[in-house]
Amino acid sequence: MVMSDVSSGLVENIIGETRDIMAIEMGCNDVQLYCTTGKIKVWFGRQTSRDMVRTVLQCFAKIDSSFNHEKEIICEYDRIPVYENHDYVLMSYGKTDGGYRALFNIQFSKKYAINHFIESIIRELKNGDVDKTFHWNGSIARIMMIASELESLEGWKISKVEYKEEG
Repeated sequence: MVMSDVSSGLVENIIGETRDIMAIEMGCNDVQLYCTTGKIKVWFGRQTSRDMVRTVLQCFAKIDSSFNHEKEIICEYDRIPVYENHDYVLMSYGKTDGGYRALFNIQFSKKYAINHFIESIIRELKNGDVDKTFHWNGSIARIMMIASELESLEGWKISKVEYKEEG
């Protein structure tokens, strides 16, 4: 793996590159993304605004409508349907200490689900930084679309590109 810091951080500087890209890091003071074709890791700093969280996650949904996230929630049994009413898809559940451990799939194509998920991240930010990992069947082209879409945000830039080693 060969890493390259991107001095100007502009999407146009990477598009013409002939080497195979393995990962791209981008962000601003409040949000950092580490993007590969299999997953996107997102760090939201505790000062991240509601608008910034919304913009980033809605960008994912816009670029790839099949985007989703699995979220584990510990709750009382009778709270499980409440999450289902927010368009979370129940994958499994089981009894555990403190109630039930429910695993939900949040499909970004469902507006109500993504809005509820955004609000849950905003609540988590009150306790500190938030890390999320999203699995997807992406491509470098779609990562570049995300970068291009978010590049208009204040301070947003591509900070690092990792290339596959040649030979």
